[in-house]
Amino acid sequence: MVGTMCFTSSFYEKNAIELANQYDSIEFESVHYAWKKDWPKKGKNVLDVGAGSGRDAKWFAKHGCNVLAVEPAETMRKLGEENTPEEVTWLEDELPTLYKVRKLSCRYDLILVSAVWMHLPVMRRYKALSVLAKLLTKKGKIVITLRQGSFDDGRKSFGVSLIEIERLTKQIGLNIAYIADSGDAQGRTDVTWQTVVLDQNSKPTNKHHQA
Repeated sequence: MVGTMCFTSSFYEKNAIELANQYDSIEFESVHYAWKKDWPKKGKNVLDVGAGSGRDAKWFAKHGCNVLAVEPAETMRKLGEENTPEEVTWLEDELPTLYKVRKLSCRYDLILVSAVWMHLPVMRRYKALSVLAKLLTKKGKIVITLRQGSFDDGRKSFGVSLIEIERLTKQIGLNIAYIADSGDAQGRTDVTWQTVVLDQNSKPTNKHHQA
């Protein structure tokens, strides 16, 4: 992809080691506590979009999941490959098209899009969510984390909101299962997170809670 996502990927490429150390210093359970009830079980197919250092992919594999980790930044991806067991398959690809992922013709029980959505230009989000929806199993879930708070290190980001997610899900035919608010796992006071869990089965809900 060209444009902003390409620029963002280059930032992660140049700062891969520092960022990987930062990510790996925080446990999966702390970062993703908000959607604990939907952590995948053994045998489930998991797609980790923007897998970074492989921290989350490693956790999924440790718990018996079949994991495809997608990361566009080459150095970050190589660090992830070194950090995860051979059961994790790594692929160079990115939103909104996930062209290589789609060519695999696989469906996933869980798709994790963690700390990625804010880097995606607004005009590309409908395409991205449409692609993700088509990769789901019938009872699968998409977990998207929304960052509230800007970057001060040169990374480009775009505003995110629940209103936008709600509009996109209605257009695409997904439902919001639940939403959870949480603080920043790194302790940054100017950054907060919202976790949005989407599926194709639950009735639209206003369930919104603090993690």
